Parts: sequence; structure tokens; C-alpha cells
Amino acid sequence: MSEHEEVKSYLIFSFDNFRPNMTNPEFRDCNVFIDVLCHTDCWDIGAFRVRPLKICGYIDGILNKARLSGIGTFQFNGCDELVLDETLSGYTLSYSAIHGTDDVLPSAHEWVKK
Repeated sequence: MSEHEEVKSYLIFSFDNFRPNMTNPEFRDCNVFIDVLCHTDCWDIGAFRVRPLKICGYIDGILNKARLSGIGTFQFNGCDELVLDETLSGYTLSYSAIHGTDDVLPSAHEWVKK
């Protein structure tokens, strides 16, 4: 049995386009992409719903406008179609991770114990 017959859904996380943060230079803002791939035979989950969009909805409900320590606040950029072949396809969620003032590195004197 091939791997695609055993596993019906995949999530692939990638980070790209790192750039300086204007208000917090110790950290970098970036784009986060989440590929949601599902075997096309498993797309239909009934009631006019499709598996990859249902998964995308759960992910977006958790991440959109969420503040994650060390990564930043996620802002939804969009969702695009993703087709690998006739058996695997889905969508790519795109977010901007923006570092705020919560993630600030302590200065050198704060590292030294008194």
C-alpha cells in the first residue's frame, strides 16, 4: 500500500520573506504558508462540505489575529488553490507574522544576575 493510500491529508508549514521589524529590530517579520493537501477521493465529507476547506477553517480560526510568543501576531493574507497532481490537491493559507513589543530581547545588563 502506498503512502498516499494510508495518509489522506497533509499539512506543510513554510516560513519565507523574512524582513526587519521597524519597531522591534531584534526580531524579523515573515510570511507563513500552510499547505493543506488532501487525497481527492476524500474531499467530500457530506453536507456540501469539502475536507481541505474544513481543515483551513479550523486552522484560520486558531491562527488569525493570534499572538504567538517568538513568532508574532498572525494576520491572514489569503488562500490559494494548490494542485500537486490528480490525487493530491488543496489550498495554501498565507499569513504575515508581525512581531510586536511583547517579544523584546533583554539588554545585556539584564542577563547578568545581581
